[in-house]
Amino acid sequence: MKRKFILNKWILTATVIVLSVIAFTACNLPSLNKPVEDPIELAKQTLVFQQTQEHFQTLVAQLTEIAAEVSPEPNQPTDVPVTELSPTQSQPEPTAVPPTAIPPTAAPPTAIIPTAVPATAIPTNIPPTATPVPCYQVGFVADVTIPDGTKIPGGNTFTKTWRLKNTGSCTWDERFDIAFVKGAQLTSFTIYDFRKVVKPGETVDISIEMTAPTSNGVYTSEWLMVNANGERFGSGPKSTGTFWAKIEVVDGKGAVYNFATNACSAEWSSDLNGKLPCPGDRKKASQGFVIYEENPIREDGGKENEPGLITRPSPTVSGGYIQGIYPTIDIKAGDQFKALIQCEGGASNCSLKFELYYKIGDGKFIEIGEWIEVYDNAWNPITIDLSALAGNKVTFALVVWNYGTADDNIGLWLDPIIYRP
Repeated sequence: MKRKFILNKWILTATVIVLSVIAFTACNLPSLNKPVEDPIELAKQTLVFQQTQEHFQTLVAQLTEIAAEVSPEPNQPTDVPVTELSPTQSQPEPTAVPPTAIPPTAAPPTAIIPTAVPATAIPTNIPPTATPVPCYQVGFVADVTIPDGTKIPGGNTFTKTWRLKNTGSCTWDERFDIAFVKGAQLTSFTIYDFRKVVKPGETVDISIEMTAPTSNGVYTSEWLMVNANGERFGSGPKSTGTFWAKIEVVDGKGAVYNFATNACSAEWSSDLNGKLPCPGDRKKASQGFVIYEENPIREDGGKENEPGLITRPSPTVSGGYIQGIYPTIDIKAGDQFKALIQCEGGASNCSLKFELYYKIGDGKFIEIGEWIEVYDNAWNPITIDLSALAGNKVTFALVVWNYGTADDNIGLWLDPIIYRP
């Protein structure tokens, strides 16, 4: 831009000089109005004028050609002032210099890429290694009687029943025993004969009569099975876990024996079956059943907080019954039998006869009392003084008969106990 500006200025100056020369020359030429007397002189003047005019035309043409070569691009200003760059303004980028050609060098050897080998798939669900089943192993199923923490008056006898499962791979038989191993020895002996055959996967109920200590407190008696070789075994992966009876001994007052919580200590039977399982199954009521209920439903529909004994006679039209014969109980002066007898809640067609029997030693059963119960949203409270039996080991039997219709005969002994004041 600066160069274009200088050339335009120079052309303008030259043009002024040329015009001045022409004017000066014209001023020094002879006047056209003055007659020229000398034709030669006139010819000279004419020649000079022509030469001057031709020289001027030639000069103008040259100047025009130069101006055309340096003329600015269209739509660009012809006079652009030159601005000096300040230190903070960008400097013009230098002209790119083509790089010097570098002679090619030898290419490096081609790298050898190993062929990818797919990784071996790792299974997400690795089947566990099968654990060998021990030959002899016990699986605890349930406390059929005397659940842990049962309160028993000091000096009273009770029958502890465990339901155990043969979880080993070998059969138990009559050569096996049951042995006390540690804790409180609540029995007269430390080892008892087994006298059963139980195959792998089968269950068995084992009962042992025990006596509560005379001092109050919590007592635990632990036991194991013993095989024919005299080796003890129990539960767990190493077959070392014990099964036990855990009781709390309390003062010999109040409820000293509960017929509901000890339901499966009794031998149950019906007129259609010489022996009934305990606990029974409501879905298999064709021969009667017995069930212990921790919170039974009363005849009026209320839920009870005392334990109950549910008894269902065999469903025959008449003569059907169910009975349970309990282990012996030490009776003392002032002892009483107490219960609230009624139909089970919801058994609206219930009509039953409840009976209580006793015997001493190997004697015959003697009836203490009987009561008729129908579904009327009420119950019969029963209290019987047992003082006449004091000092004896007494066996009690509870019996329930169908009385009339057999459609819905399910009886409830609510909190049946031996009470000691």
